[in-house]
Amino acid sequence: MSESSKRKWKGEPLVLFVEGYSDLTFYIELMEELGKDGQTFIQDLGGNGRAMLEKEAFLLLKPDNLQAIRAVAVLLDADDDDAAAFRSAQAALKAALRVDVLQPKTWVVGPDGKTKFGIFIVGGPDGCGEVESLAWDAWRSQAGNSQLSDTVEGFVKDVTPHDKPLAKPDKVRIGAMLSVRHTDDPRLGSGARAGVFDFASPAFADLRKFLGEM
Repeated sequence: MSESSKRKWKGEPLVLFVEGYSDLTFYIELMEELGKDGQTFIQDLGGNGRAMLEKEAFLLLKPDNLQAIRAVAVLLDADDDDAAAFRSAQAALKAALRVDVLQPKTWVVGPDGKTKFGIFIVGGPDGCGEVESLAWDAWRSQAGNSQLSDTVEGFVKDVTPHDKPLAKPDKVRIGAMLSVRHTDDPRLGSGARAGVFDFASPAFADLRKFLGEM
């Protein structure tokens, strides 16, 4: 499976656009879990997903390339507004490719009549957050993780300023947990590669279903 920081698409029929490099390595593991390894090219957007998506989609998804591409998925973090994240992805695809995805978690066929496109806005149960929110929800629900989960929650409470909430608390939770469970590299993608997360968890069910439809 291609790591998109090298920007070398080799004719893979499935293309994912994701937020950043750690997300890329996380989704490599998930796509392999779904049996789609060897079929998927993942383009990370350098942590500037909403700003870079239109440009990267235009560069990669040229008409000649689309002849070989079966499906394109855009996976952006919800942050604090999942509707705004969706509108941003929707506008980028429309501007770059004249593709109008009307709803998240659904697929539409592009102007070529062949390639399908979908947008999934990733967050926690409340619709906010990021892919780390799904990962945290999955990990903390696993048997045997409650004690460390409580410790991490205590740490997050201690480091949260009294007058301002943390911008991305689930990133902090994942980093703190992986500092114990995967000390070599406490980032999300590295943790996924090490098997820390159970992709069969109900927390990943909607994401698995969406990607399984590619």
